Amino acid sequence: MNYQKQVIIIIALSVLIGATFNTLRHDGIKWLAEPIKTVTDPEDALNILAEPSIREIDIETARSLHGAGVLFVDARAEEYLLEGFIPGAIADDDVEVLSEKINTLIGLDKGFVIYCSDDDCGSSEELAYELQDIGFNNILVFKGGWRSWTDAGLEIEYNE
Repeated sequence: MNYQKQVIIIIALSVLIGATFNTLRHDGIKWLAEPIKTVTDPEDALNILAEPSIREIDIETARSLHGAGVLFVDARAEEYLLEGFIPGAIADDDVEVLSEKINTLIGLDKGFVIYCSDDDCGSSEELAYELQDIGFNNILVFKGGWRSWTDAGLEIEYNE
């Protein structure tokens, strides 16, 4: 058997064995990402869950949570903050600095909202997963983000 065939067989066996063990493990890596669940009840959104979770909220839930004083985190890049931001929202391009700010303000278990530009922006979900890896347990992603907030005519704030 020539060298190339041996390499192909070894790689194929490695992939097969790895996939088998991953499938059989109770904590194996998921083959497909699970969609983020949507929460529409503001009270349910703030309940501390037994397992860390990332859930999605709409504009009405975001408005209610903002009115209740829930922390909002802007996932947009710093230059976009010049357009304004949701009042009271915090932001930082450095995830470590941002996580320290959030932890100081509310701790790891209390719910907070992350948003970015609009429905198509993936920054809020990416940041949510990064913060979950750091240890935050109840993260809400405002899917409509900045565009939904401004389209609804809600209050905005600017840095001076």
